Amino acid sequence: MFPAIAIAGVSIVLAVAATDAIEPFSSRGTTTHPGSASDSVCRVTDVRGRPVPDPAEPSFNHGNETIRVALAPPDGRVVAGLLPGGGMRATINPDGSIDAKVGWWRAGSGRPVITGGRIDGDAAPLRAHVPSGYSAGFQATGLTFPTTGCWRVRGSYGGASLTFTVHVTRSRLSR
Repeated sequence: MFPAIAIAGVSIVLAVAATDAIEPFSSRGTTTHPGSASDSVCRVTDVRGRPVPDPAEPSFNHGNETIRVALAPPDGRVVAGLLPGGGMRATINPDGSIDAKVGWWRAGSGRPVITGGRIDGDAAPLRAHVPSGYSAGFQATGLTFPTTGCWRVRGSYGGASLTFTVHVTRSRLSR
């Protein structure tokens, strides 16, 4: 259901930036939505150049001392389908939804609660698969984005929470 892709043996990658194969990227931290109602801008969570606070591994580059997430690449883009190099970082399901594996870190062994919604249009809510069986630290998850667009995701654990925004697109090679 979800492609397994690891970085440094721990974190999961959402997407890879490519030249012509993905939707236009305007400036650092924003992505345009060509053809949408007002060509709106998605103000993505861009963690490039930000310091990574302890205690989690550096690949968990967004969050706090209780819950963190590995945003990779750090520019806030989730590109689904075949990439120019032949790989695939997120999959497109027959119904058009997009599955991506995302690595989380939490300061305990319980499961985080993950929710989300599209903020630039109407869509069903994000679906999160959070399997059991993980001890403290790393937690693998699968996120299903029902449509492309600008999505805000919220993770919470132990009274702490974090949010991030990603622009979900399809690779032009997969259309």
